[in-house]
Order: sequence, then structure tokens, then C-alpha cells
Amino acid sequence: MKWLACALALGVGLPAQTPTFRSSASTVSVSASVKRGNNVVANLKAADFRLTDNGVAQTVDAIAIESVPIDVTLFLDTSGSTAGKLDEMKHDVQAIAAMLRRGDRFRLLTIGDGVTEAVPWAPAGTRVNVAFEPVSGISVIHDALMFGLLHPIEPGRRHLVVGMTDRRDCGSVIPASLLLDVAARSEAVMHLVDYEGSGGEGHSRVRSCTPRATPGGAGIIAEAAERTGGEVHAQSRWFRARTIEAAFKTIFDEFRQSYVLQYRPTGVDSRGWHAIAVTVPAIRAAIIHARQGYYGS
Repeated sequence: MKWLACALALGVGLPAQTPTFRSSASTVSVSASVKRGNNVVANLKAADFRLTDNGVAQTVDAIAIESVPIDVTLFLDTSGSTAGKLDEMKHDVQAIAAMLRRGDRFRLLTIGDGVTEAVPWAPAGTRVNVAFEPVSGISVIHDALMFGLLHPIEPGRRHLVVGMTDRRDCGSVIPASLLLDVAARSEAVMHLVDYEGSGGEGHSRVRSCTPRATPGGAGIIAEAAERTGGEVHAQSRWFRARTIEAAFKTIFDEFRQSYVLQYRPTGVDSRGWHAIAVTVPAIRAAIIHARQGYYGS
């Protein structure tokens, strides 16, 4: 696959690259969502946030970004346990594309024994033609996440990746260590929805793939999402395809109401890994999902 060759070529050099931030080489951007219980906390100001970089407090400019255009990558696992729900999935993909606002863009990736761009990038308002078939085989989830996260983000835009998958990777050529490294460097925010259910049986998936997923593989994929400031959204065993629309809408609405925290690192060595911690002291029991760090040079 051409994209895979490109990803591998990029991946080999990733540890030596300097992360690129949109505003300037010395400005770090951190996407952060703030909730109290199930409710999004809106209208926060820069002074409401406390951010530390490798333990050192930083001065923050907090920018609400509801109006910023968004690139949305949706990926669906179309193998094994989801094979019986594709008609419902097609309906929901069209409903999701209809949620976009002027300036937004959308694409759909499907995962089976490869990664397919079932719907290439399309602007908001486009009637998407969804056509994909069930795949009885392996599920290269690491490869799909890598492909999604490598999308270059243009200045003045954001990138949201939402994946519907059971997180049972099998057959990917992208190792877990590289996936986690790319997630740590990415400015995209990635959310995963546990997606399995009554469309098929687990044994329909080929398990004799190489390389085989290691124990704890689902946890590694969850960690990749968390490093970007996203999370895994647990669903019941009988989560149905028609609820894809509802799950996506919740994630998308919260993403639009999240914040970008921008700061110029001071008092810290510019090189190596920088651990970021974000809090809102005035909000008791605030639930915050934010990018966990970045690599400096």
C-alpha cells in the first residue's frame, strides 16, 4: 500500500524530528476539554487554567475554538464482529457527514486486512457515497490509527479522529512503540468508541495473522488516544451501529466546545519529552482531557 510505505518512511525519522506547531516554532498548542460530570464547562478564560511543562508553571493564553474549521477522520472496523451491520453503518456515516459546518471536511477510513479510504476528503455539504464491503479477516488497527494521525493539519484548522473499533489489532506492521510515539507528537485529537456487538461472531475473524497482537494490545490503543487528549468511550456488548451517529455527535459537540491552550515554554530545557499537566483549580472535580506532552529539540 502506497500510504503504508509513506508512513513507514516518515516513522523511521520521527524520533529525530522537531514537532511543528502552527503559531510559531516556540509556541506549544494543547487541546483541552473541561467537563463537570457530564456537562461541558464553557466560557473559561486563560486565567482559569493552570498548566505545567515538566512540572514548571507556564503562562497560558486560552482560546475557545468553536468556530475553527475541523477536519474529521472517521474510521470503522468492518471485519469480524461488525460484518452484519454495514447497512446501518452506511446510514450513520451519511448522518455524521451532515453534522459538519461550513469550512469543515470529512473522510472515512475502513479497517479490515488493510486500510481503505472509503470516502476521500470531502467538504461540508457534500453528499457522501458510502460503499464498503465486509471483510472476513484481520484488523490492522495500528496501521489505521497511524494513517489517521499523519494527516497534516493546515494553519487555522483542527483535526478530530474518531474510531469505531473493538481495538483487537491483528496483522498491523506499525509497532505499538511507533504508534504511541506518533500519538505523542500529533496535534490531532483521537477518540475511540468500543464497537462490537450482535452483527457477527468473534470467531469469524482470522486469528492466525502475523504479527499477532500482544496481550494488553487494547490498552496500548487506549493509551495512544489518551496521549492526544482523547479517550476511549465504553459501550455495552450490544452497542448497535445505528448509535454510531449518537456517539459521534457527543464527541463532536464536546470537541467544538474544547479549548486550545497556547504558551511559550519558559524555565524548561527545550530538548526531550515534555510532560504537560492541565488543571482548572476553580472547578471542583473537573474532568480534563488534554494532550499529555510533546517532544522538543
